[in-house]
Amino acid sequence: MIRSFIAIKISEEVLQRIVEVQEILKESGVSVKWVEPKNIHLTLKFLGDTPESQIEDIVRVMQESTEGTSPFQISIARVGAFPNLRYPRVIWVGVQDVQEALQKIQHRLEQGLHALGFAIEEGVFKPHITLGRVKSEKNKSNLLRMVETVVNTEFGVLQVNHIHLIRSDLKPTGPEYTVIRSVELRD
Repeated sequence: MIRSFIAIKISEEVLQRIVEVQEILKESGVSVKWVEPKNIHLTLKFLGDTPESQIEDIVRVMQESTEGTSPFQISIARVGAFPNLRYPRVIWVGVQDVQEALQKIQHRLEQGLHALGFAIEEGVFKPHITLGRVKSEKNKSNLLRMVETVVNTEFGVLQVNHIHLIRSDLKPTGPEYTVIRSVELRD
């Protein structure tokens, strides 16, 4: 079994801006498990424990999900929290003007992977990039003040040319991600 997920990688330009905002938020002194810059991504589908024997089927679903979809762009902007800013659990960067192509790929992945036995995600797909997970309520007001200073940040445009099946190995130093396979978008 491997722990895995399907994601879009973040370009260097967008990542640089995200890291700058992450550094500002770290100054709040709140206990947050920040995502390492090399691990920042946009998840399309978390698979969890996956039998290695299913990798080829998963890649086939990825190919079917992107069939007929040209590369596209998404705007990365705004900083927020789940469930909300008053009770932050996850600090995120958002996707503005969610493209129909992104919704279509995610929906097709959901359906195709369900046929392979993976659970369908509850609720509406809300594309986002996780910056960190809040570990404690201590100094929460500091975090909220810091978020207010960066809430309307525009991080740039992300060109989506591929989706990736990524292996996540949990280590004492944090997760290590390895791309297993990539699927290219094309008409």
